[in-house]
Amino acid sequence: MDDQLNYNDVPAGENISYEHLLFYLEQGREIEFVYKENEYFISNSSEGRAIWDGKARISSGISNNYITLIESTNIEGIPLIDLIKQNQINITTVF
Repeated sequence: MDDQLNYNDVPAGENISYEHLLFYLEQGREIEFVYKENEYFISNSSEGRAIWDGKARISSGISNNYITLIESTNIEGIPLIDLIKQNQINITTVF
């Protein structure tokens, strides 16, 4: 992640690279994103990270390893990591 100093906040509705998303997660940021008109949220709490669809947690649990979390969480049967790498999600907010 040598380019991390070049990452600026993302305008609403834009795609970001996998490396850019990892940079935000590494910083402890929380991220809202849209996939197929549904909004999702990657939370960060004292217990760890989870992925939500509205009020329903879709990740199998809470994890301190964000890479494992995005690898193991599926949206519509597709691993979130694949959706990110294929630029299929749009970032709405980075907290």
